[in-house]
Amino acid sequence: MIVEELDVIRLKDGTEATVLEVFPTEPKYFCQRADDFDDMFYVTTDEVVEVTYKCRKND
Repeated sequence: MIVEELDVIRLKDGTEATVLEVFPTEPKYFCQRADDFDDMFYVTTDEVVEVTYKCRKND
């Protein structure tokens, strides 16, 4: 699964988060929760269940 910046992902615990930055090593993603809490945190590849929204890029 390819995850890019500004995609929205769902984690194993059911949390949805927006990917703010992608790193070459684990933890792979720096995210912000997509709910009212707005917490920012790091996520590993193993925690991602699916991409729920793919950010479209204008080329």
